[in-house]
Amino acid sequence: MTTASMPLFYNSVVALDRKAHERLRITPPDEFSFAAATALVPVLTGEFGLIAREYALVFMGAGAKEVVPVALTGMPQGKNLFVRADGSWDARYVPAYARRYPFVFAETGPEQFTVCIDPGSKFFSEEVGTPLFENGEPSSLLQETVRLLADYHRLMSQTKVFMDKLMAADLLMDANAKADLPDGRSFTWRGFWVVDEARFRALPEATLKEWFAGGELGLIYAHLMSLSNLADLLRRHYTVNPVA
Repeated sequence: MTTASMPLFYNSVVALDRKAHERLRITPPDEFSFAAATALVPVLTGEFGLIAREYALVFMGAGAKEVVPVALTGMPQGKNLFVRADGSWDARYVPAYARRYPFVFAETGPEQFTVCIDPGSKFFSEEVGTPLFENGEPSSLLQETVRLLADYHRLMSQTKVFMDKLMAADLLMDANAKADLPDGRSFTWRGFWVVDEARFRALPEATLKEWFAGGELGLIYAHLMSLSNLADLLRRHYTVNPVA
């Protein structure tokens, strides 16, 4: 996997192998310093409700024709304002993308996926922690991890379906958010999309009924309400970087 295609947070990704990694152990992550340098985290539709309570939820390009939902966790080109100096996460809810690290699914064929790891992660060791394999078979911890990864992949598929519907309905618009700081500086968020409320209100009644039944309306409202959290993001910035 090239550096350009490496998932966020991961330094390298290799397939988990019961022979090559038979002695590998993991200490379940209890801190998130690996996420301290990122100002956004991808999210799933299944967590929109929880995300919207604490983060600004917007949409960003992830390729030529793909748009994904993300939670803004910092100022533009800044660090993650939700990760404290000791690595703990300063919020009631941690996005699932961060919680799955240092594991990840990699697509190896049509509907075929392999469990992969970031082998350089400090959470892995051959001396301490819970073994990934016992007598050559996946340990109970690894079995539970695989189940959670499968759930994550399933929710990724649901998220893509939702995003395809937003794109097909032409509901997304470019958005900029500017914050003027008391010390004279200003920050501008660029390069993301939000739902255009005017287009949203103009949707045909049949579509609204269909999206109400399917849950899409609730997801859109969660996104729109979450935008008020941009002010909280600015407050966090000042807490970490007080004006002299």
